[in-house]
Amino acid sequence: MPSLRLLLPFALCASLLLSGCSPVRVNGSYRTVDDQLCLVVPRHVQPDIHEKLVELLRKKDFDVIEYPSDTKPGVCRQTLVYSWDTEQYYLPAYVKQHAINLDLYVEGRKFANASFDPRRLYTPQTKFIRFSRYLARVLDRLFPGRTPIGA
Repeated sequence: MPSLRLLLPFALCASLLLSGCSPVRVNGSYRTVDDQLCLVVPRHVQPDIHEKLVELLRKKDFDVIEYPSDTKPGVCRQTLVYSWDTEQYYLPAYVKQHAINLDLYVEGRKFANASFDPRRLYTPQTKFIRFSRYLARVLDRLFPGRTPIGA
């Protein structure tokens, strides 16, 4: 049986790989029973990203109320402000990925941040997972305790 000293470097490397290289990052989470969630729509919205985000938030049992991009985060008790970045395609599966950043405000103050960045994908198999699945995982980690959608 290998000694603990031999296994420790492997465990450390594995934890760094899992945390530092993950395409999904969540800084903070918010357990809430309040069903109303305001969503501030970016100025240059990508329709398929926006529709998927709203659909997933509704699957998490939120009553989503949309506001234009110039709306202040304090408009509602819970407000989600998001932005997206360039799309990236992976061949041969033609899986389209988008970088997305979500900021959660509670009573007008920034409470948590979550993001997905496909440029942090380091293992080949993760490039075949659809963007919507990553987005669902981000939302599950951002809002624990609500209906899980990213299984």
